[in-house]
Amino acid sequence: MMDEKKLAAIVAVFKKYNIEVITEGLKITKINGTTVEVDATTYMQDQLIDHIFDVLKPQLQKQVFDEEVGSLYS
Repeated sequence: MMDEKKLAAIVAVFKKYNIEVITEGLKITKINGTTVEVDATTYMQDQLIDHIFDVLKPQLQKQVFDEEVGSLYS
């Protein structure tokens, strides 16, 4: 199960990729600006990483779409 040391390691690795993961104890409250309520203690490390990517996926999809649409009008 997740503990503070494991969660801190995940946060540090995502930070290297400029992805902000904000925590309060063992709860994640924000992922790259998106407000979330994630109790990290209910996840294994690999599951939590997958969940963070699940939150990021729509953000990335929107950015790509915005880039594509923006380039149509440039």
